[in-house]
Amino acid sequence: MTPDQAPDQAGPTQTAGATCEILVNRRRFAIGNQGVTAADIAALMGVPADNAVVERSAPTGDWVALPLADTLDIHPGDTFLVTRQFVMGGHG
Repeated sequence: MTPDQAPDQAGPTQTAGATCEILVNRRRFAIGNQGVTAADIAALMGVPADNAVVERSAPTGDWVALPLADTLDIHPGDTFLVTRQFVMGGHG
């Protein structure tokens, strides 16, 4: 790499193709719009796929749960909600 080149700062779901902005838990992310899974969306929030619930806002305003392994059709402005299936806590 030459001194005038910046290191690649692409996230795990970004592709060399087109990118779009989405909202996940009210935070903006610029991601690739191809080959993105719901598990990739969960990873943006630091939630492991085996503990994640990923929902997408429907046009009706309802939240629709997404299968984690399915490839999503992503569009600019899509809104997602990532939550954990269970939270481990302790006292001590």
